Amino acid sequence: MKKLLFIAPLLFFVSAIFAQNQDPSSRRILGTWYSNTNRSIKWFFTQDGKVYNYNNDMMKVMYKYTISHSCQNYSDDTTEFVTLMDKDGDEFCFKINGINENKNGTLRLINLSNMEPLVFVNDLNLKITQ
Repeated sequence: MKKLLFIAPLLFFVSAIFAQNQDPSSRRILGTWYSNTNRSIKWFFTQDGKVYNYNNDMMKVMYKYTISHSCQNYSDDTTEFVTLMDKDGDEFCFKINGINENKNGTLRLINLSNMEPLVFVNDLNLKITQ
């Protein structure tokens, strides 16, 4: 019984430390992301759930965004989706394939309306191949 009293708090402590080291997608996506194929296009994700789409440094549209395990008809407990909603309530779904994985400076999405892969970088000087 004494071992159980020692092990239970230890497991709680270890899981709390592990949870603090996890950086959720909602934090990793924040900031400016430049289209890898056209660097004049950028998306700026804010903490308050908005993403601003720019082209040639002119804001074109603002969306509200959410990150979850479902978007419209898509749902998966192991996959994350980013849902963009425009001012008219139209939703656009993207499957998240990676956000700055291993600090590689890339945001990889799949546009679920046409299955087109989208790659963004967080540094204008970063050169990557698709």
